Amino acid sequence: MKKGYYYVVIKNGNFDKVNDVLKTEIENHKWGVIHTMNVDKTVKSNTPHKTYLLCRADYLTEGLKFNKDVISVLIPCRISIYQDKNNIKILVEDVEASSSNFGVEDKRFKAFLKQVSEEMKSILQKTADHFEKRQNNPSM
Repeated sequence: MKKGYYYVVIKNGNFDKVNDVLKTEIENHKWGVIHTMNVDKTVKSNTPHKTYLLCRADYLTEGLKFNKDVISVLIPCRISIYQDKNNIKILVEDVEASSSNFGVEDKRFKAFLKQVSEEMKSILQKTADHFEKRQNNPSM
């Protein structure tokens, strides 16, 4: 069974440095952070953990043409980063896979959502590439 998300692990990473690179890659991919959920503060944890809600106005505009209900649930996209022992883990939802929960069958809409998922995976990959030169494809 698929997990419904992609992730990368940065081994022995510094949370603040990885988080800074992640935010830069989000901007480089023309996404904006519209809200930051400080999961660590909410649960009163000393372990760094943030979830960002991301949006791209052009993607949202395009998605609205296909399905107003579904797109407003799938975008903003979520990307989460947290400390896991000595490693930093970054996860993003597989928007394309999530759409099946809503009964999306329109092939053009699915192709559009695949593009959004690929963009999210690219953010993960480019962030990981800053820290590990070997191939570190986002896992599912």
